[in-house]
Amino acid sequence: MVKIFNPHQTVLFPDLITGSELPSITTLPEYDCALQNFIKMSDFGAFIELNVVGIEKSYSISLNELPIPRRYRSHHNDASSPVFHLFPLTVRNHLSRLKYDTRSFFNKNNSIKTSFGYFLFRQYFHLWDLHRNQFLSNISDYLNQEIGEQHYQKYFKNVWRDGTSWMQPFIKRKFQHLLPASEINTIQHRRERLQGAGTTISQLDQETPDFFLNCFILKTMHIPINLSDYIHGISIQSTFKTIHLEHLKNMEIENFEDLLTLFETLP
Repeated sequence: MVKIFNPHQTVLFPDLITGSELPSITTLPEYDCALQNFIKMSDFGAFIELNVVGIEKSYSISLNELPIPRRYRSHHNDASSPVFHLFPLTVRNHLSRLKYDTRSFFNKNNSIKTSFGYFLFRQYFHLWDLHRNQFLSNISDYLNQEIGEQHYQKYFKNVWRDGTSWMQPFIKRKFQHLLPASEINTIQHRRERLQGAGTTISQLDQETPDFFLNCFILKTMHIPINLSDYIHGISIQSTFKTIHLEHLKNMEIENFEDLLTLFETLP
């Protein structure tokens, strides 16, 4: 008979296990106590994991990452580009300030900052949802009113040209005409085709004249071509985090002071 034991799982009946390395909670009373404390803690609020996604858009190039035929290369040493950003520094700084504003919601009146993240009191859950929606509205207003579709596509063309300009010295002069121009319609149509086929860089046909175009399409696939798509991709991912029951087994949560005591013991 083979005994299977996962040391990361709580053992409800430790007497049936002969091994010596057992999890911290080894009895049903400990489990019941920890579970009751978890329920009581949930009555006060919850830990929130906060992450703003979709704002930073950039790419970089490594020559060894791309399967560029040797006949195209002016030399065969590896080289890595700097990071090419979609937006100039002034726009990135403003977006960073807006992003920081999402955390300004949390204060000593509505939450507690812990090593597990912010513990948000339950009566403020609805206000947090309103704050999230306001952030998305503010960032949409800024992008639409201060940048607009025309300037956004200019930024996209610039970040595309940054990459092709960087690569140009590494390509033999007679092949440099193959480096793709920043033509939005061409990029859009080719992007849809490659995305629909699920093509990866390693699958590209090196013999086709569109090889470099396809490379840059795949390298910039994550950068939206249109401002509306860029805005649509921005979101605040705030998820409720759980705490391991091990932290709750040797205490009793009855009031707010007990909650503070728990937070002080968290690693």
